[in-house]
Amino acid sequence: MHIGVMGAGAIGGYLGGRLAAAGHQVTLVGRADFGAALAAEGMHLTGLGAAPVLLPLSDTLRYTADPTALADCEAVLVCVKGRDTANAGTTLAGVLPPGVVVVSGQNGLRNPDILRRTVPGAIVLAGMVSFNVIRQGAALIQTTSGPVVIGQHDGAEAPLLAALRSTGLPCSAHADMPGILWGKLQFNLNNAINALSGLPLREQLSDRDFRRLLAAVMREGLAAQRAASITPRRLGKMLPRIAPLILPLPDGLFFRVSGAMLQIDPSARSSMWSDLTRRKTTEIDDLNGEIVTLGRAHGVSTPLNVRIVSLIKAAEAAGAGSPGLTAAEIAGVEPASTSPPR
Repeated sequence: MHIGVMGAGAIGGYLGGRLAAAGHQVTLVGRADFGAALAAEGMHLTGLGAAPVLLPLSDTLRYTADPTALADCEAVLVCVKGRDTANAGTTLAGVLPPGVVVVSGQNGLRNPDILRRTVPGAIVLAGMVSFNVIRQGAALIQTTSGPVVIGQHDGAEAPLLAALRSTGLPCSAHADMPGILWGKLQFNLNNAINALSGLPLREQLSDRDFRRLLAAVMREGLAAQRAASITPRRLGKMLPRIAPLILPLPDGLFFRVSGAMLQIDPSARSSMWSDLTRRKTTEIDDLNGEIVTLGRAHGVSTPLNVRIVSLIKAAEAAGAGSPGLTAAEIAGVEPASTSPPR
């Protein structure tokens, strides 16, 4: 296939690189600085014990800042930040012929619907990338494990699904993509906690106080979803409804249970931490903000998520990166008690 990526940063670049390594023609559209790094060094793909792959830019792996290069793609993965989805969709509408499969590979819940409105001639599918990727220069490093899931539409997803499976990544199609996206959102509620802590993800999750905080934040999310009759779906081996029970376990037991479900590279950090570090607007409204909105709509109190949204927005305004808060400081409890309210 000829597959395009609109917004080829860490996730988009990694997916595009894996597809190119599997023999597909790939056109990446992204920022000029990343393109310059790739032109000079080639794309380095690595992570989680996989053999490193070096891919030079070529006729089969192109990188450009010009979206018109996507005009002859058979499928396009949209990997821009949620705040840029409408602009990306409007651009694609002026480039793609009717009937092209467009997949949202973004955080949040609303992006597929935004793309359906802004690219009305395309077959728009929701998508879910559950793993984390960090970019260091021309290197793209997968730092957590997890599957890729795309929606179904009368078999239109089949060629792209086959292409994604050819990369060796765990990939599947699912009929209930809203449930899949809500399931991912449950685990993405940790993005803000990780950003506020300033700690590597593994170190943060090694601290039981942070795990108790995350469990409480997740319980608020589940309560709001129950009130709205929403069922979050599992992501591979990760179960949204079970996670708040596993997280508060003593360290030894937690790592025995969680180790079978999720691999985490020591360098892993959330994309929201990266946004704060780079002084960029975060996706907090698309993550914890969605729990706050859902709770208000259904009369469910979500005080921890409200507080986390406020703390992230304050950190954005300060422009000084992560504030390096403890679990107690994030929860807003006295230092003598690091457990969040239950």
